[in-house]
Amino acid sequence: MRAQLSRANPRRALALLAVGAIGGLLLAGYGLFTAQGTRSRSVPPEAIALVNQRPILRSDFTAQVQTQYTVPFADSTPAQRHQVLEDMIDEELMVQRGLDIGLPSYDPEVRQALVAGVELELFADVLAQRPTESDLKAYYAAHRAKYVRDGVMRLRDLLVEPTAGRSAAACLDAARGASKALRNGQPLDAVMQLFTLRDSRRLMDSGHVDTGDVFDFAARARLEPAVFAAASRLQDGQVSDPVEASDGWHVVVMVKRVFPAQRPFEEVSNEVWRDLSEDAKRRVRAANLKYLRGRADILVTPP
Repeated sequence: MRAQLSRANPRRALALLAVGAIGGLLLAGYGLFTAQGTRSRSVPPEAIALVNQRPILRSDFTAQVQTQYTVPFADSTPAQRHQVLEDMIDEELMVQRGLDIGLPSYDPEVRQALVAGVELELFADVLAQRPTESDLKAYYAAHRAKYVRDGVMRLRDLLVEPTAGRSAAACLDAARGASKALRNGQPLDAVMQLFTLRDSRRLMDSGHVDTGDVFDFAARARLEPAVFAAASRLQDGQVSDPVEASDGWHVVVMVKRVFPAQRPFEEVSNEVWRDLSEDAKRRVRAANLKYLRGRADILVTPP
């Protein structure tokens, strides 16, 4: 008997190897399916539910109950809590289904929501920071031109327009004569009639001349660049020299002028904080896109 046990037995060796292999597979399977991150039948403490292993957080559930029923969570009823949980489970199922069918790849609203969500995550640190007053004053000093109160003009833009029987030289002479006469105090209507001037259509609104106050930015958009440049230098009651533009010679009469003024830091501190924050967001976004582009495989055809 002892001789048989000490003698090598191939069948017995193979059987023992098989038993060991099966035991190892069973242990590996147990470890695989009980390891963290694998499918589980238990809900982690921070979650109220698992939907296809995706947690619905207790904090989100509590906030949703309070928001939906406008009561403190402790005062909500079991029925209200049940309804909110069911709604959140339904929402999670729909979100997962949308991801399964590739909804973010083609639906514009979903794509915009994803971009907004990613940017909100990127900007979290920026939004959490509170710049000091010295930071704000330094930004204000570096961007003073952004915090200038816009000027105001009340003016008449008079035009000497070339016609078939009126040469360019004659138009210039008429504009010079009108400018001189207005500076000498002659009435506007009489000078317009004498030198055949009319109001430029650029300052007309619904066919009528706009003789009210106009902010500089509006005047810049409506007047020829050369005409606006001449007008912006005039003070109350002054008259410009003739200004050549694409439609003829212009003479600007400045009835009222309020020049742009620097706004003090104390007045614009909230705007400075907002602008500083927006600049920081732009830098973070640009850095993130640069990083993502560096890792991406992008192919572009000629437009």
